[in-house]
Amino acid sequence: MYMALKRKQIYLDAASDSTLKKLARETGLSQAEHIRRAVRAYVDQHKIAHVEDRSDPLLQLIGICDSPDGPRDAARHHDRYLYRRSS
Repeated sequence: MYMALKRKQIYLDAASDSTLKKLARETGLSQAEHIRRAVRAYVDQHKIAHVEDRSDPLLQLIGICDSPDGPRDAARHHDRYLYRRSS
């Protein structure tokens, strides 16, 4: 399976660089692969998603009913809140 990769340049302190080289040697995986895996794990841990597109009306609904003053009929009249039109 081919995965399109983007080139990035990073700076590591001497201790991290040495440890990464040793890890790559011991596992037989490239340093880059270890970095990719570390980034994936970090992103998963922090649940960082793609940048939200605030122009998406669905994203604007998030939390609208959390307020006591929010609409009580959002399930029935979602088009009114999503698209500013009658449902």
